[in-house]
Amino acid sequence: MSTATRKEHKSNRPARGGLATFVEAIRQGIWEEMERDPAVFVIGEDVGAYGGAFKVTDGLIDEFGAERVIDTPISEAAIVGAACGAALMGMRAVAEFQFIDFISAGFDMLTNYAAKCRYRWGAPIPAVFRGPCGSGVHAGPFHYINAEAFF
Repeated sequence: MSTATRKEHKSNRPARGGLATFVEAIRQGIWEEMERDPAVFVIGEDVGAYGGAFKVTDGLIDEFGAERVIDTPISEAAIVGAACGAALMGMRAVAEFQFIDFISAGFDMLTNYAAKCRYRWGAPIPAVFRGPCGSGVHAGPFHYINAEAFF
């Protein structure tokens, strides 16, 4: 990406070392991987200009551009499908759901495609699928499950 297309901005680059919150640590990990590997990109609901539901992706679009920080409609199946398709083409997606509760809307793609590509065709899916849980925002029954048992 040309530096001419980047906006001038106050960097939200995470500090390295020292103590960090979970959000800061996740942002730092994503940021470092995006710096290290141009094939890494972020895709999900509100991950771009808004910076993610809990601001995990804050600043990434300013640093890496809209080609690598991609906002999607609210469709978890589409997010998983896009991440899988990109992985098959050599990219490495970090796919984010606003809340982990909604990962179930992407289960068909996760369980019947992403999880089986390597065994069916020898084509691994190097992608991360992530979403917050237990955030303490008191957002009702649709934002509090612990999805670990599903996996």
